[in-house]
Amino acid sequence: MEYINYVGIDMAKRDFYACLAEDREPIKFQNNKIGIDMFFKCLGRSNFGKQDTVLGVESTGSYHLPICVASQSAGYAIKVINPLIVKKQNLTTLRRVKNDKKDAALIRYCLNRGNGYEYRASQDDFMLKALVRQRNAISYNKLRIRRQKDDLDYKGNIIKTKINTIYDELYVFLEQKQKQIEKELANYNQPIQKLLQSIPGVGPVTAASFVSEIGEIKKFKHPKHLIAYIGIDPRVHESGTSVRGKGYISKRGNKILRTILFNAASVAVLHNNMFRQYFQRKISEGKPYRVALVATMNKMARVIHAVWTRGTPFENKKTGS
Repeated sequence: MEYINYVGIDMAKRDFYACLAEDREPIKFQNNKIGIDMFFKCLGRSNFGKQDTVLGVESTGSYHLPICVASQSAGYAIKVINPLIVKKQNLTTLRRVKNDKKDAALIRYCLNRGNGYEYRASQDDFMLKALVRQRNAISYNKLRIRRQKDDLDYKGNIIKTKINTIYDELYVFLEQKQKQIEKELANYNQPIQKLLQSIPGVGPVTAASFVSEIGEIKKFKHPKHLIAYIGIDPRVHESGTSVRGKGYISKRGNKILRTILFNAASVAVLHNNMFRQYFQRKISEGKPYRVALVATMNKMARVIHAVWTRGTPFENKKTGS
């Protein structure tokens, strides 16, 4: 869709600035229902119609969500822009000014250049994302409790007595809650989850995590865009034309998906499938274990993009190991 009006919005916890035009001073609004309603009235007074106007906002974790949900309800298209894109654009300016007003104008500029993906989220999307993040938090805390439990058991063995069972009880409780959440996860967007689970190494948690964090695969036109979003794209470090740094991954993307994909690839390479073959080929080329595994993660992300985009199950082209 061709837009005439571009509005850059810089969000904060309590307020936000909106830049409606390059030659207009950004306007401040409160980040609450009253302030957001005033913002839409301002758009109306400026003749910024729903069909010819697009809004842009940085991804801020949660502060941008109220304006995104309200824009969706009001019928305005709103795009979410990666803060790294805005930061990179700011570094190219002669005066690297950093304040809310300038950020709103900078976001508008990035939006005008076609950056960002359109925000579309339902109540189910919110629920699924919340459940995935709860499950990850519980899993992390289980690991911490397990380590503390093992340490306490070690000390108990030294003094020949059980100190207490608190860590045992906490671990069992967290284990029960994690299983409960995992059952709930399976109820959301079942067709896509089932589709992704046809890929070797992709289980229910991996599938649910990708569905919750990505929403619609259409916003990633090419697999490399998904790879960058996850943060497993190579980080290039060069100086002039002759000095080249070591190729690490960027780690600037979605940490949840990066961790989930690492676990999925680690499982996939243990079984006879295309990912194991690919992993073993990298090892035979002299790549260290983790480098070969990251390459396999990259391969798996491409397969996930292809399967999800086509809408057809994965066909395992494995050969004898």
